[in-house]
Amino acid sequence: MTRRPVPWSWLGLIVAGLVVGALLVPLMWLTDQFRQGLDADMVHLWATRTPLDLVGMGVVFGLLAIPFYALTYWVVRIAKLDRVWFIVFPAIGAAGPVLGVGLYYSLAELMPPTRGVVPFEASSLSYLPNYLVPAAIALAMSLGALGFLATARGKRPSGVTPKP
Repeated sequence: MTRRPVPWSWLGLIVAGLVVGALLVPLMWLTDQFRQGLDADMVHLWATRTPLDLVGMGVVFGLLAIPFYALTYWVVRIAKLDRVWFIVFPAIGAAGPVLGVGLYYSLAELMPPTRGVVPFEASSLSYLPNYLVPAAIALAMSLGALGFLATARGKRPSGVTPKP
């Protein structure tokens, strides 16, 4: 079995950032529709966003994603891993901490309740947005990695043929 190395592309980084930004804004809006109780008090603010705000959010999300791809490129390249790891690592690296923090705050549900304290609805193991947000981030990062790979493969210098 031959290893297919990940090609480098500056344009691929830009494309990956644009893909992540373009996907995360609607995915975050979608996951916000599942919020309930005190956790949903800011969901109505999506209606006050202008198209320029949404583009700005997409750019910020894309800029935050680019370091994940650059780091993953070097990890995959140095460890001589296959391209599939270039898709998996950014998704885990970006979504893992978000899932971990959500599960950490949900641990209070497993402990005996303190008398007179009303638990926060979002601090529950069964609260759907605690899982939808990391899934949305993982999906966007994976598709961004695919965009990077497609762009990097398409930007090879002419006359260079890939090894089988």
